Amino acid sequence: MLKKDIWAMWRHDGCLEPLYEMENRENEIVVTIDLPYVRKDDIKVYVTENMLEVSAEMRSAVSWERWGSIQRRITFSRFKKQIHLPEKVNPDEVSATFKNGVLRITLPKVRRHVPIKVE
Repeated sequence: MLKKDIWAMWRHDGCLEPLYEMENRENEIVVTIDLPYVRKDDIKVYVTENMLEVSAEMRSAVSWERWGSIQRRITFSRFKKQIHLPEKVNPDEVSATFKNGVLRITLPKVRRHVPIKVE
C-alpha cells in the first residue's frame, strides 16, 4: 500500500512554508522537503515515535553597486515544521540525506506482529 500526500501551507504572515511530500510505504515512511537556499549545516531534524520536526534557516545575501558604492543586503528566514506521522516509527533508525536543496528523511516503521519461532 502506497499513500502519498503533498502539503504546502500558507502562514498567517503570507509566506509559503516549504513544500513537503509524505509517502507511507509498507515498512517505512519517507518525507521529502524542498529547502532551496538552505545549507546542510542549517537544518535540524528531531524525531519521536509519532512526530517529525524539521527546522531550517535560509540565508540570502544580495549585493549591488549604485552611485559608486557597494550595497549589501542579507536576509534571514527561519521555519519550523512539525509533521504528525500516520504510524509509529523507530527514531533510532531514521536516516536523512540532503542534496540539491531537497531533504529526504526515511523513517522505518515500528515492527508489529513479529512472528516468533517456537522451539
